[in-house]
Amino acid sequence: MRALENTPVRLELTSSDVTTAREMLEGPFASGRFDARPVRDRPFSFRHAAVGDTAMTLRETRFAGHLGGGLAPHDEYVVAWMQSGTGSFTEGRDETEFTSGTPVLLPLETDYSFAFDDFVQKCVHFRTSDLERVAAEREGAAPGRLHFDRRATPTPAAIRAWWNTLALVSRTVTDPEVSPLLASEMSRLAAVALLQLYPYRSADLPPQLQAPRNARMRTAVEYVHAHAHLPITSTDIAKAADLSLRALQEGFQRTFDLAPTAYLRQVRLDRAHDELRSAAPGATSVATVARTWGFAHLGRFSASYMERFGEYPRETLAS
Repeated sequence: MRALENTPVRLELTSSDVTTAREMLEGPFASGRFDARPVRDRPFSFRHAAVGDTAMTLRETRFAGHLGGGLAPHDEYVVAWMQSGTGSFTEGRDETEFTSGTPVLLPLETDYSFAFDDFVQKCVHFRTSDLERVAAEREGAAPGRLHFDRRATPTPAAIRAWWNTLALVSRTVTDPEVSPLLASEMSRLAAVALLQLYPYRSADLPPQLQAPRNARMRTAVEYVHAHAHLPITSTDIAKAADLSLRALQEGFQRTFDLAPTAYLRQVRLDRAHDELRSAAPGATSVATVARTWGFAHLGRFSASYMERFGEYPRETLAS
């Protein structure tokens, strides 16, 4: 995968008006819906700063008040930690509380809600393609979507390496005169430190897609997994992989014995299954999840779901 060109990022937003602060925050987080308000009778204040480039940014948010809301699936790997205050996020049935000074890898491909009070939070945002490229270079494989075990507890040595790396990265990228080459090296160092924090695996793909001669088919499959939540078509998949439609169809038939659209449907069924399995009681419905993943006909969705998982979606949701 060819490295993308990077654009420097330097941003600072401040406000003492809670409505303005909410609108400012929703800009950098386009997939977010936020609820901001003062806490009791104390004065409200807000500051958000970001520095780095489009491959990696270091961010800090200071919020004297309450901030809650939710984020939709996005296209960045994000590590966050609290310096002060309280905060938590909820993904399905699982709630995670932030502990001061402990790095947490946030969800990538699922909705989650969050709540913070009087906090200072720092984050590192990695563009997905760059982190995946670094992982591939370390493994000697083609780049692909990474699946982290975010419930694993990082080892003390990995946490020390993370903080030591971040100290160097922060000193370097905050220098306005930092060269693009040095900034790129800092991004790579931070990516390696993240890859050491949590166990991970690449997307489950047939072994034959690892062969260099199948690089375009692997790109097509990775595109499907990365964009299954979007209204993509076979034409989009073929364009992403630089294949003709006929070559794409032949490749999927040869590899999976499925048409590209049928493979996409299976991936979306898998995502629906994951969402139903992790949903909090009463938080959603089968119809809502089906529509989210592009299944307009509930009866056909239930039949396909039963065929793939051996139970009806309502049974998964109730378990």
